Amino acid sequence: MPTTAKAKPVTIQLAKKSGTALYTWRRSVGVNRETFARLANFSERTLATYEKHKALPPLIRPQVNEGLRLVNALLEIIPASELATWLRTPNPGFGGRRPWTLITNGERDLIWEMIHQTRHGAFA
Repeated sequence: MPTTAKAKPVTIQLAKKSGTALYTWRRSVGVNRETFARLANFSERTLATYEKHKALPPLIRPQVNEGLRLVNALLEIIPASELATWLRTPNPGFGGRRPWTLITNGERDLIWEMIHQTRHGAFA
């Protein structure tokens, strides 16, 4: 009887370089294409195209890396099932602005600051 090898989980390091690995990683952590595309500053269609390629083009890897890092950090403090809703909800910690608004306006540093403070117990 043949043995079935269990697939290894895709690492974030592999997802930084491979579109197919990015797709697998994104699905494994429960982040939909729309959410990741916006976090990485892509259209959904562009992300769908990249996710079909074994190797990601070097020019887009910084955007993918930033999206992966941000998703990974947010998932430390927000359940994946609530991430899309959290991003769309006005947040008193951001002066009533939505996290998506911060991202769109180039103010990701405020989200990173919130993540940092949460990691260090400022909101505990």
